Amino acid sequence: MAVTGMNFTLLLPELILVATGILLVLLDLFTEQKRVLVYAGLAGVLASLLALIPGFGTTASIWADMIQVDSLAGFFKIVFLAVTALALLVSLEYVERRQIQAGEFYALLIFATVGMFLMASSLNLLVIYLGLELVAIASYALVGLLKQDGRSVEASIKYLLVSSATSAVFLFGISLVYGTTGSLALPQIAQALAAGAANQPVLFAGMLFLLAGLAFKVAAFPFHMWAPDTYEGSPTPISAFLITGAEAAGFAALLRVFLVGLPGLAEAWTTIFAALSVLTMTYGNVTAISQTKIKRLMAYSAIAQAGYVLVGLAVATDQGTAAMLYYLLVYAFMTVGAFAVIILVANSGAGEEISDFRGLSQRSTFFAWALVIYFLSLIGIPPTAGFFGKLNLFSAAIAADMTWLAVVMVINSVISAPYYFKVIRTMFLEEAAEAEPVRAPASLTWATAITLVVTILLGLVPDQVYSWVRLVAGAL
Repeated sequence: MAVTGMNFTLLLPELILVATGILLVLLDLFTEQKRVLVYAGLAGVLASLLALIPGFGTTASIWADMIQVDSLAGFFKIVFLAVTALALLVSLEYVERRQIQAGEFYALLIFATVGMFLMASSLNLLVIYLGLELVAIASYALVGLLKQDGRSVEASIKYLLVSSATSAVFLFGISLVYGTTGSLALPQIAQALAAGAANQPVLFAGMLFLLAGLAFKVAAFPFHMWAPDTYEGSPTPISAFLITGAEAAGFAALLRVFLVGLPGLAEAWTTIFAALSVLTMTYGNVTAISQTKIKRLMAYSAIAQAGYVLVGLAVATDQGTAAMLYYLLVYAFMTVGAFAVIILVANSGAGEEISDFRGLSQRSTFFAWALVIYFLSLIGIPPTAGFFGKLNLFSAAIAADMTWLAVVMVINSVISAPYYFKVIRTMFLEEAAEAEPVRAPASLTWATAITLVVTILLGLVPDQVYSWVRLVAGAL
């Protein structure tokens, strides 16, 4: 079904989120009970999800095909809404304890989600750029909201400077692609490639600039330099939000640009993505081993995980795309869940160093075992959801005659085990400095329970979920 014109019903999920963001700003002016903002934000996210579900599985477009509503966009929007809802939950007490401006925090979180929606839905390079910038501008402010913490301000400035440079690179790539193909629309660019434009060196250069700009957004090596400092300096809920939601948005844009717009150059970019995948997963895992701060460990873990996901783009098949989507879904829940435990420890007055997790099993058995399951899933140990996610990527690489890439994945999964088990050992085999139980706010308990249940279920019924994801990937 193709729809043209000003059909705003297709944008109802986005419009609900925009209205929610504006409402949060207004509520912040008139209420002293800042927890109301979280409940209003969760209601807006739920309303957006309810507006999204009826049209899921249909294909429609508006505004000269600049915005595409299809299964792929719907899948990513569900992931973004889940991550946003969980970020709202885990931030409830954190925002109060750190005396962060609640209205700014929650409104920017919602507006960043709108930008992610645009990145996943657009079939036009310029609209993808607008979505990317909406996410980036909101993220700059969110990262720096701990105004009394010099690391937060420094992280925000670094993120702003590096991101601005890569945005310029992405724009330059857009200009080169437009100059050689005469279009910003991805389907028209693909047609120009099929007609022979692929032989133009300028177009190849444009592809490289686009790749570099988006590789920054997913923290792929060597465009990762911003990630450790940004994730460490950010408010912890924002670290979780950026590592999962913003990274997934970057992969959504990569899928749109390269599989829809530049399939004619696949022989070149699949090789580049294969190299990026190997470098990214290896660098992330090797560097994480020496970390002593938990958020930096999670930052390098996120870099490594991005390397695994890039395998799907290197393969460039429907099976590879489906494996990417499944892994991004799994990764979102297990990573936000891990950050919920980190926030719990931080709320007790510690949480920066891995050593702060000493004896957590004695002080909060549920949260300690939850973190064990998240970490086992991130390593890829069966029968966790992460294992099946990596298995799907592994199988896609072998099916595409890239067995060597699958072997590199396995080696890197083994390399990753020590730094996760270092945290687990600290929780279970070292005595707590304080024997007093950790008080868990209801919001953190709910967020941890939800992510834990989803992580376990995705491991128990992987075939059913993967079959659904295959249908989504086939619609691309």
